[in-house]
Amino acid sequence: MNSQIETPNILLRCEKLNSEIGFLEIITIFVSMRIILLSLSLVLLISGLPVSVFCQPKTILAIFAHPDDENIIGHVLAKYARSGHKVQVLIATDGKEGTRVTSIPAGDSLGAIRRQESICACEALGILPPVFLHLDRLDTKIGVRKYLNCRKQLLDEVKKHIELLQPDVLITFGPDGEYGHSEHIVTSAVVQEVLLREGWVEKYPLFFPAFTKSEVNNDDDISFVDEKYLNLKVKYSDDDEMKMFKAAKCYLTQFTESEIQELITDETTDKLNIMYFRQFIVTTGNRTDFWE
Repeated sequence: MNSQIETPNILLRCEKLNSEIGFLEIITIFVSMRIILLSLSLVLLISGLPVSVFCQPKTILAIFAHPDDENIIGHVLAKYARSGHKVQVLIATDGKEGTRVTSIPAGDSLGAIRRQESICACEALGILPPVFLHLDRLDTKIGVRKYLNCRKQLLDEVKKHIELLQPDVLITFGPDGEYGHSEHIVTSAVVQEVLLREGWVEKYPLFFPAFTKSEVNNDDDISFVDEKYLNLKVKYSDDDEMKMFKAAKCYLTQFTESEIQELITDETTDKLNIMYFRQFIVTTGNRTDFWE
């Protein structure tokens, strides 16, 4: 289908309004224009064309600690990319210590492979290639001073990329780090700190992926949030979900075949296709006591 849709030249008609036509005719013209716009919207919905053909695309910036972290919301990222929005992932470390399921020793070689895995995953999701910050680690296993230096670098890089991309939405882990992972928690804290330091909480809305108690089932490792604090739920399609599965298969050094199959089984069993988020909200104003 040709996405180049010609619109009526309303300017020529409007030039004659004062001299040739009356008030009722003016109303008729503008009502007609609204009908045309609604018809165009319906054409887009039926044809499956991306929203950006008709609407201004938005920018989503997701900030995570390691390659593979982004796929926790892979279906959501795929949804917005499919809709024509700009979706960018910022990854703090190369994950070069992630040897849980690989025989490749920790170090730069593993980090390089993990970067390629993340590039593969982002391509599968249909989003932009990831931006890597190449930080060493975000915990004290490298020593307190080196950790503090890396944390400072992350603060500077997050601020720089927010200013550069001017995102409409930010996404990162919640303060629980999904399951208490220290580098996830530090990454989350850094993003929040940047917004608080710069006065950007309202300018760049930040959202945390979140799970309900029923979603985590009997997995004591995964954190959950009381449902009354979940103020956003995103519906994604089966196709978006399939892209998430394809992305998961890129991470050969991080997940076994059985783990990927378990992911596919769990996700396809859940027919709701909903991902919950919690927005980072800060109350402003001054009080004079804790219990006012």
